[in-house]
Amino acid sequence: MRSNLTVAAALATLLGVGGCSVFSSSAPETSPTPTASSAEGGSAGPASARRPGASNDGPRPYTDVVTDEAETREGLFRTHRIDDELLFEIPADAFGAELLLIARPVASTLQDPAGFFGGGARRIVQWERHGDAVVLREKEYQIVADSADAIWRQVDGFRNGAVLGRFDVEAFNPADSAAVIDVTDLFLTYNREMGSLQGTQKSKSWFEHVAAFPRNVEVEATQTGNARPPGTPPSTPATAQTVRTHWSMLRLPDEPMMPRWEDDRVGFIASQWFDFSLAEHRSRLRRFIHRFRLEPSDTAAFRRGELVEPVEPIVYWIDPATPDWLKPWVKKGVDEWNVAFEEAGFRNAISGEYAPADDPDWSLFDARHSVIYWRPSTVPNATGGQTVDPRSGQILKGEVNMYHNVMNLLRNWYFIQVSPLDERAQQLPLPDSLMGRLVEYVVTHEIGHSIGFPHNMKSSAMYPADSVRSVDFLERMGGHVATLMDYSRFNYVAQPEDSIPPELLVPRVGPYDKFAVMWGYRPILDASSPDAERPMLDDWARTQDTIPWLRFSTSDAPNDPENITEAVGDADAVASTGLALRNLERVMGSLMDVAEQPGEDYALLEELYGEAVGQWGRYMRHVAALIGGAITQEKYGTGARFDPVAEERQREAMQFLIDNAFTVPEMFLDEDILWRIEAEGAVARIRTAQSGLLNALMSPRKLNSLVEYEALTSGDTYTLPDMMAQLREGVWGSVVGSGSLRLDIYRRNLQRAWLEAVDGELNPSETDLQREGSLPAAFRRPPRWGSDVRALLREELRTLGGAAQRAEGRAADTLTRVHLRDVRAEIERILDAG
Repeated sequence: MRSNLTVAAALATLLGVGGCSVFSSSAPETSPTPTASSAEGGSAGPASARRPGASNDGPRPYTDVVTDEAETREGLFRTHRIDDELLFEIPADAFGAELLLIARPVASTLQDPAGFFGGGARRIVQWERHGDAVVLREKEYQIVADSADAIWRQVDGFRNGAVLGRFDVEAFNPADSAAVIDVTDLFLTYNREMGSLQGTQKSKSWFEHVAAFPRNVEVEATQTGNARPPGTPPSTPATAQTVRTHWSMLRLPDEPMMPRWEDDRVGFIASQWFDFSLAEHRSRLRRFIHRFRLEPSDTAAFRRGELVEPVEPIVYWIDPATPDWLKPWVKKGVDEWNVAFEEAGFRNAISGEYAPADDPDWSLFDARHSVIYWRPSTVPNATGGQTVDPRSGQILKGEVNMYHNVMNLLRNWYFIQVSPLDERAQQLPLPDSLMGRLVEYVVTHEIGHSIGFPHNMKSSAMYPADSVRSVDFLERMGGHVATLMDYSRFNYVAQPEDSIPPELLVPRVGPYDKFAVMWGYRPILDASSPDAERPMLDDWARTQDTIPWLRFSTSDAPNDPENITEAVGDADAVASTGLALRNLERVMGSLMDVAEQPGEDYALLEELYGEAVGQWGRYMRHVAALIGGAITQEKYGTGARFDPVAEERQREAMQFLIDNAFTVPEMFLDEDILWRIEAEGAVARIRTAQSGLLNALMSPRKLNSLVEYEALTSGDTYTLPDMMAQLREGVWGSVVGSGSLRLDIYRRNLQRAWLEAVDGELNPSETDLQREGSLPAAFRRPPRWGSDVRALLREELRTLGGAAQRAEGRAADTLTRVHLRDVRAEIERILDAG
């Protein structure tokens, strides 16, 4: 997947999501596959749309249909509620107009507190008039063309999507010939494309509220049907469920915003289409970024370089369900982006506002409102995304989901990473002021996704590792990372003696964020087309050549050690990880004092212990990323983009892992902790961590990169034989050595994990091969005989088999002896299988 999250297929032009593995989901929402509707009373077609008692002879007099009992609302089109029925009165100028349709569950018996809040639908639709019938049809945006071109005849036809409903015209308004249709069944019977509840039964469903506005119509209804609870296996029988769903139908802007073409050097979530009207001998894939429409209210002042108010600022409404004490922190999380928008020439460009709680016509789910939802979920996470105009990339509705238990995740991260640097975190629970600041940080990150930015793990590695320990540097740069869109978390490289103020331990909007907002949002007033903007945008992007912390992740680089998650100071991962381990040892030394609480069980101690082991594993993977890695910078026609990591850096990294990862970290073997949290499991936990690291080192991509870089690099380079020799000494050194031999359980497990990693490379399972087949080409292993890796690993096994046989006579205890015999047997099995 491209790191700038270019979204494929037609829906990509509608929905953009900033993928997070912890703060946000890593995959965009998808549209349901169109299927034939089925429900009580049938689909929303001619028969089901005909009101009871209506004639089948065509439209009737207007007053016979829209009676005095109708509750009428004026707006995009008139709505009429009559008892349990809903009529839409669609004027002539609304036919053919493209509308954004969003369906969202408001309340549901199907919501899973342990899962994510999703469901519903979002798509572009339009109303069409066909004689005395009206059709609601989806529109596709995979291909485009100029309507004046001959090929438009075909393109226009292929842009017609599935029909969501067909309705007989019940009446025409004599004043303006607006067509009146009965849409009751569209909302109260099952229609998958409308985001309905499976098997919705009209007899158990009803309308809650209908509102109409000049450019949109809002419908809310309660549906009852039969469905399986989320997360249950297919064999689970469906049971009666009730969902309250909100539908928003918003007319797209009359004049689309001018798109801005995507540039791989600057990270933006993007959409794409194939353009068939270019003066080229092919259709070209065009990608355009997602952004809000910001236009200067005073163009003369803007040209003079003055900050101006936007014509329409960006507003994020804060869910009334947000805990009251956190609302100011959530608002600050939105407002913090103003400092970045000033780089684009705007002041007061974005704000967080408190949503009204007592206006029946105002809804968080209205497609006009960008919203920060507060979700009652046990999932420790948050997400950010947006819904866009597929013609231009204009963000119409930004969204952030804050899951309540993200606070638990933040507590663990902050305590494990930087509690030795902040006395407020040296006891639990954290004070509300600190937790509020941490929630603010998450909100700002997710707002970043929602205003168009994907993750950028690259620019944070551009700060010198020793600089993130300098107060002067941190104050000058605004923090320890260049972008809030990294997963860099908190400054665990700093040491207590550095006296870093706690406010500088938490990421803020950084130089890259300001640069990216400028690049994507600053109007280029004299450019009349996206192509005319290119020279200026290219000039802006080239500042990355001289200011490295303005760089973005290289989209097709699978092995850049400077583009990794959860890392601080990764310009020098070895030095930074060494400093991180010092802080982790301090944390482990404080764990008992913090987590043992009289009258409480040991769940907190167990949770924090597990978090500490997990953090240790992440630190080691940062170092492992150097081996077989290549430093990258995205460039457009100005030089090489990839540079293999220098030999001495890779050799240093492997030695660091031997000294720190393949020896047992004593801090995790504290008996005072272990005998409180478990009867067993410490040994397996260490084995799992070390096994995961070995699997990363032995990955097909890493091993084959070493082979390829040796072939392509002139001069000294770190080779696969170099790596295997260092690894042999680190894992098997005592076996290939001399003297009395005693292998403890941790060393025996490490050696077994090494054999398993080699077996996985030489004899991959069918499942492994199928999984790799779905990966990008850079991550797949070469053909069976297409690499030196297989030959070298098999020779390594033979060498170790002989060493194990010779070492049996030096075994000082029974377990060591039988382990060596088992090693020999396992080596024979692996060789025979290959």
